[in-house]
Amino acid sequence: MGKTRAVLRILSLFLVLPLLLSACGSSLKEDYIDMLEKTSSQPETEYYISEINRPIISIQSKEMAFEWRKKLEELAQVEKKAVIPDSTSLYDFNSPESIEYRHLAQDEGKMNARFGESVNLDLLLNLAYERNKGLQSARRKVEAALEQYPQVAYLDNILSQYNAFTKQMDTKIGPQQHKEMMAMKFPFPDIMTTKGNIVTQDVRLLQKDVEIKLRDLIADIKLAYYEYIFINESLAITHENQELLKQILQIVTIKFRAGMENYGSLLKAQVELSRLSDSIITLEEKREMLIARINTLLNRPPGASMGAAEPLDYMDVKLSLDELYQVGVKNRQEIQKQKIAISKMELMIKMVSKMSTPDASTGASYFEDRTALRTGTEKMPPTFMTNRTVNPRIAARFGKDDAYVREVKVKLNAMEQMITDMEDKTRFMIKMHHFGADNAKRTALLYENTLIPLAQQALEATNTAYQAAKIDFLNVLDAQRTLLNFRLSKFRALWDHRHHVAQLEQSVGKELPKQILELNNSDSINK
Repeated sequence: MGKTRAVLRILSLFLVLPLLLSACGSSLKEDYIDMLEKTSSQPETEYYISEINRPIISIQSKEMAFEWRKKLEELAQVEKKAVIPDSTSLYDFNSPESIEYRHLAQDEGKMNARFGESVNLDLLLNLAYERNKGLQSARRKVEAALEQYPQVAYLDNILSQYNAFTKQMDTKIGPQQHKEMMAMKFPFPDIMTTKGNIVTQDVRLLQKDVEIKLRDLIADIKLAYYEYIFINESLAITHENQELLKQILQIVTIKFRAGMENYGSLLKAQVELSRLSDSIITLEEKREMLIARINTLLNRPPGASMGAAEPLDYMDVKLSLDELYQVGVKNRQEIQKQKIAISKMELMIKMVSKMSTPDASTGASYFEDRTALRTGTEKMPPTFMTNRTVNPRIAARFGKDDAYVREVKVKLNAMEQMITDMEDKTRFMIKMHHFGADNAKRTALLYENTLIPLAQQALEATNTAYQAAKIDFLNVLDAQRTLLNFRLSKFRALWDHRHHVAQLEQSVGKELPKQILELNNSDSINK
């Protein structure tokens, strides 16, 4: 009977248990839904709002990046009258005239109206400073690099990790209770400083890229503008010679009708006139190509119109060749960039050498059995006692870390040797453009003071002799063509001089002191 009653009780329990569980589950579900609705309806707390609106960058990170952020804002905002660091050595973008030109970049209508009137070199340089997409892209890379500062700060915060221990463990003693483990990592105090310094070197490298981009952009604008002036001057000279040849052709035609000139002379005059007309067409097409090139550098449509170029004084560099060598080795951005890369590599060696030793850390685990022993009343002591460990500073080193340090040191040595090679190449470029500028200057002075005056005298003499019927028309045509070529060659030499001066400044990495080139002084030829 006792066994039968026990069985019946068990059966009744199994019958009632699902109903109880269902009721409990329904109650729990209702409680959960009610709690969820109450939670959702609660107003947001001040703490929650402050956390949501909290800036991503911490105060410490802001302090680390403050100087570079200030420089970055100066790059992007015209109204703050700022320039790229060291950009004043390339061109003064802060003068009142420059600021006025830079404001034109914000208004397409005013800018296009200004372009329709006339253009000058200062206008083009300042608009390129504001509108060139390549330069803007280089600036944005600096802005992106600044965001590495908070990453360094957050990465090396003291890390607290809570890991789930084994949920069940049978120790054959009694039921166990699940506990959690805690681990904390304490990085070396100077590791974060070293990483921050590495980020600083990264930002400086990108800043040098901005300066290189600006330097090359200035050179491109100058070369295009100088050639634009040369094309306009060539067109003016060619038109002038075309009008002169038309007058000569009229004289030849009159003499031909009077029987004083043969048909061959008339034909050659017409051929020469056609050749000049074709040269004018070619020069006009080259001018259109130059306008498209300048517009592209200024982020304008290639076909946008551009007014006449305002004339420029011909300038010569004041410094001697030895002084140019010193300036170039000191200021060329590629050499400065290489030195920054070496500083970064040295910091990486320092960081890796320290990080090869594990950071100090503490750990604690707790796993206890709260059941009492069956043979007594004393509580069972914790199965695993609380444990705190600290890794020693002197830990086992791994071969891969030492090998990596050796690899970086070898690369560092190679980079240091590369500086010498870059300095030698800089001196060669300075020498090449200094020779080119000097040779072009002597050529221009020779044409201006000697060849062109002689060609003008020869043309006047041949015209007088031709009108007196002492020489034939071919001599006049040859004298006229010689004068035209001499005048074009003079302006080509002056363009070459400007070309080499611009590339000389590009080679040394800064704007050079200059003086006006005197073209009418014959004594300057041998200087």
